Amino acid sequence: MTTLVSIFLLLATLCAACGLAWLALRRRIRARAAPLEDAEARFARETLARLQELTSRVAADVDQHSSQVQEINAQLADPDGDNDESAVLSAVAQLIDANARMQRQLDTAEERLQAQARQIESHAVEARTDALTQVANRRALDDEIRRCVAEQQRRGSPAAIMLIDVDHFKKFNDTHGHQAGDEVLRGVARVLRANIGEGGLVARYGGEEFAAVFAGLGVRQIMAQAEKARQAIAGTLFKFAGKQLKVTASAGLAELMPDETEKDLVRRADEALYASKSAGRNCAHYSDGRSNHLVKLDAQTPIVTATPERIGDEWLYEADAAESCQREPLAHVSSRPVFFDDMIRRLSQWRRGGSPLALMLLQVDGFERIVGDNGTSAGDVVLRVTAQLVNAVMRDMDHVARLGDDTFAMLLPGAHIADAVLIGERLRGAVERCRLPRKAGANWFTISLGVVEACPGDDLRRILERARKALQTAVNQGRNRVCVQEGEAANVADLSRTTDLSRPATSR
Repeated sequence: MTTLVSIFLLLATLCAACGLAWLALRRRIRARAAPLEDAEARFARETLARLQELTSRVAADVDQHSSQVQEINAQLADPDGDNDESAVLSAVAQLIDANARMQRQLDTAEERLQAQARQIESHAVEARTDALTQVANRRALDDEIRRCVAEQQRRGSPAAIMLIDVDHFKKFNDTHGHQAGDEVLRGVARVLRANIGEGGLVARYGGEEFAAVFAGLGVRQIMAQAEKARQAIAGTLFKFAGKQLKVTASAGLAELMPDETEKDLVRRADEALYASKSAGRNCAHYSDGRSNHLVKLDAQTPIVTATPERIGDEWLYEADAAESCQREPLAHVSSRPVFFDDMIRRLSQWRRGGSPLALMLLQVDGFERIVGDNGTSAGDVVLRVTAQLVNAVMRDMDHVARLGDDTFAMLLPGAHIADAVLIGERLRGAVERCRLPRKAGANWFTISLGVVEACPGDDLRRILERARKALQTAVNQGRNRVCVQEGEAANVADLSRTTDLSRPATSR
């Protein structure tokens, strides 16, 4: 019965996946009506072909399994057959073998389907992300503005947009080179996401121009936040090739008016931006629908210039560039700035109704003692082994970073806290069973992990702080364990609330 239910559910899933892929492809072709397929149309067609092939293979396996079961049943039902005890036992053994073979085939098909789903998700994210700055691209921006217009027409929901242009960028490129210019654009994107990313969608509009869309907010509500973000750009030093570079930016803000189109909204924001440039740049103006006005903050309003590299707590968040360069890079392990950028983007997607998001912090237990007793080479071996084991249990969509000398972080898109605990326990067990080479000095080591899932009210700082509390609880309770932070309480993970450890739902 279990096998038949599994077959039915898998076939239903495969058919639904094929149907969705085909509908998406038809919509794409109708919308473009181009003589040649673009990259996305080809991807959709290839994905559909793979899903159809997988569906056909599962259907063939099911037919074969059904035929085998019918044949065995016919043997048992044959009145002239030899139905003694040995024949019955043989038939049962054949049924068990056929079911086991069918289950293995279903497991393989399920793994392929999950891999295909991860590839589709990854492709969708890449298709909406600017390759240079890693913020949303123009397509994602246009979609968000279009959604805001629809919400305004349907429910009267407010929305506002901010256009930001880096001042005299052509002159900057001529002076410092295009590589320096690219680094500054990446830095500007980080500053905007750190200051705006929690309340709006940050996107690259084109060239040196960025945009931020604030769904559900009017221009008066976002004026201070937008202006502080613009001023944060002017207050940030961008490091490149030993230089500390500075730029300023001009901005234009506009609120969506009733019965206004996307083009009308962007046009008014662009006119406000032009007013800022005409006023000498390095300022912001907002449009009220009739004229443009200079944005002025109250003198008591503090200007926050925090970026992901300067987010607060030294132990976890402070990312000194010189210190980061001194660390030996580990394979498939990101730096803190890159990781924080991705966290801000993933949190923004989660707030807009995306899939669940989990975060794990990992600390090598007694790392300072290992180095003190056996030397820095032993510490290097421990870190490399830890990184290899982490990457072995992580999925393709997960993101691994090194946050400190002995601390790693793992971002798990699509994972609930129970899924993350299962992965954490697999990793903890793998480390505990690992025996190091003799040159490492120490024969073995353990790790402690803190796990959280994104919840309402989480921003970059809060989710990291909650994960840190969970990790500290694991250390305080004797190390070599996984602790979770749910609400205000951090506790040792309760594995009875999760599924079978041998087959975690989201493990690779």
